[in-house]
Amino acid sequence: MFIGQPKQRQIALKQKQRYSLYSLIKECHQEYKWSIEWMCKQAHVARSAYYKWLNHKPSKREERDQKILKRIKEIAKSNNSLLGSPKMTMALNKELADCEGKIYRRTVARYVC
Repeated sequence: MFIGQPKQRQIALKQKQRYSLYSLIKECHQEYKWSIEWMCKQAHVARSAYYKWLNHKPSKREERDQKILKRIKEIAKSNNSLLGSPKMTMALNKELADCEGKIYRRTVARYVC
């Protein structure tokens, strides 16, 4: 399914697929009162992984990444999405305040996918 995709994109697609599955389990449990244990078995997902996702609180890195992603979307919108990860990284680093740390190209590449 993910063969032929760059590694960064494979990771992003798998994560997106997993989160959509978890949200489906949550919706079915709330709406139809189906057993979480049964749904996790059918989806071949560990029940502990579902509960970890359900009770997850965003870390500092995830909060920082959300800010970076928001900036990337703004820059892409203003440039008609013509920038790749190296130029996007340069544009992001020009906008940085003095107190913020440098943003690296691989971080940007992870979100440009």
